[in-house]
Amino acid sequence: MPPLDEVKADLEAYFSAVDSQKSDTPQDLQPVISKLEAHATRPDPTWPGRLKHYMESRSYRKAYAELGGQRST
Repeated sequence: MPPLDEVKADLEAYFSAVDSQKSDTPQDLQPVISKLEAHATRPDPTWPGRLKHYMESRSYRKAYAELGGQRST
């Protein structure tokens, strides 16, 4: 069960990888997505209910906002 700071860091890595898709050297998205999917399948029971829902439905921007992160649309 990953701590919230690990989930937040993995979400930041996901956003970075997505942003890199427009560059000449895009990052591989699969490892980052795999980590996020693993978090969604093994949520910590102490996580807020909305965070669990957002992670399960792959609403990563909403999950990041739930963790206090700021992400422009």
